[in-house]
Amino acid sequence: MTVIAFRPRPNPEQPSAPEAEGTPIAGAFQSPRGHRATVHGCLRLQRLVIAPRGAFIVGVFAGELREPDGTLIGTGSRRATVPAELEWDHDGLRPVVRAMQLDLMGFTIEVEPFVIEPAIAFKRAQTGDRLRSSRARHKARVVTP
Repeated sequence: MTVIAFRPRPNPEQPSAPEAEGTPIAGAFQSPRGHRATVHGCLRLQRLVIAPRGAFIVGVFAGELREPDGTLIGTGSRRATVPAELEWDHDGLRPVVRAMQLDLMGFTIEVEPFVIEPAIAFKRAQTGDRLRSSRARHKARVVTP
């Protein structure tokens, strides 16, 4: 018999702590009641892409949408690719995501700028050793005339 494990449902009265899962984000949007509502959530970083036209963050943005009085409107998540800037810091490069707009649950969220920890963005590739060994094997197979 197959058993599927379900996560416990969060209590809508108690704010959850999605920041523990990733980089915290915050934003605001126009609620259905016409107020300026807030979003608090996180970015679960999947990868940092450095291309000729700039750096990009690929990940899942997740958050809770709440009215100003704390009433939960809903929770949503969306996978997105957003531009980032790499800035020099005393510890090295750090990715900074500027203010942007994100569509969550049909609402246009104005996400505030945030910084991603360099340790999270620039993880050492676990496949690096395999790449080096495959290069070494490839060089060994080169036939010289």
